[in-house]
Amino acid sequence: MAIGWEYIANMLTKYLAEAGENTPLTGATCIDNPFDLEEATRSSPYHMAIDQKFTGGLIDILRSNKELFQGKAKGFDVEKALLAKSVRDFEKAISMVS
Repeated sequence: MAIGWEYIANMLTKYLAEAGENTPLTGATCIDNPFDLEEATRSSPYHMAIDQKFTGGLIDILRSNKELFQGKAKGFDVEKALLAKSVRDFEKAISMVS
């Protein structure tokens, strides 16, 4: 089973669409999917409150799994993501690519 919230909900939706019936998942829920990722990652009072902590967490996760995202064919800008100052910067380098 999987649950995706906000940006991850879009990634889960994309995965499910591509995997179709071949997914090992038996259930999935996508909550609060942003329809416009560019707009959803703009700063707002809500996002500003959690942005710094969330960005740091994303960078820590990426640093621990860096090898999965490296390689020119994958299109991720790992170095740019590791230097991200905001969720928006991180999303442009990693999540929006996927």
